[in-house]
Amino acid sequence: MQTPIRAVALDEKNERRLLDFLDRDRVLHIFTIYDLKCMREKTRVWVALRGGETVGYLFEFERRIVHTRGDLEGVTKLLQFIDLDEAVFVIEPHHLASVEGFFEPIEPTDPASGGKITTYLVMNAGPKTFQPAPRHCTKRLGTEDLEETSKSLGQECRERVENAINRGLAFGAYHDGSLASVATVPEMLEDIAFIRGVYTVPSLRSRGLATSACSALVAEAIKLGKQAILWVAEDNLPARRVYEKVGFKPAGHTLLGFKARRK
Repeated sequence: MQTPIRAVALDEKNERRLLDFLDRDRVLHIFTIYDLKCMREKTRVWVALRGGETVGYLFEFERRIVHTRGDLEGVTKLLQFIDLDEAVFVIEPHHLASVEGFFEPIEPTDPASGGKITTYLVMNAGPKTFQPAPRHCTKRLGTEDLEETSKSLGQECRERVENAINRGLAFGAYHDGSLASVATVPEMLEDIAFIRGVYTVPSLRSRGLATSACSALVAEAIKLGKQAILWVAEDNLPARRVYEKVGFKPAGHTLLGFKARRK
């Protein structure tokens, strides 16, 4: 008979087991690894154990974002620990029915998605697949570029760029001498750079600016010895075309993202 699964809060005793579990697929578990390392005070984690082995986990970030990974039976048990009335979920597809037993999806996490759930494709790029496609002047952004970022792309984009400058990487592409597109890595590990926050001035889209910014960003990540990864909404075809042009390939994982309300 198979050993039953236990669901428990993360503590010093089982943390090593969890870290070993995460290291088996660092691309899939990028946010958990990063948050445990860099955002521990904002993160709560529960693990599913079968005997002495971790088979799944659930983590909650800032009392609003919930990620689940691993064994379905374990995740179902772990959902009992969530006491939120609303949450943003990012889960593996086979967890959906269990999550819907507790929460009702109400809107997707990417507005380009049809329906109430975003399907994310996990993609990566490295030296063997990278295809630089620069068509515009690009540069790595620093704090001296924040004022221009705010003027050209808005305050929200400035905050994203500032966060990436402080914790990872940020690159910009220029049109007629003005900053027109940015691509950022706000989460970076020893071996992985997670790209998000790609944004282009709406009036200048479809001119290859995002492709140029992403090309410069991926080139720098590879130079630093890191694999570049990202999530892209399956329905966001313009973004997918940009990433595929630069050489991103499917990493073998699909995730679901949605905002949900407790039933």
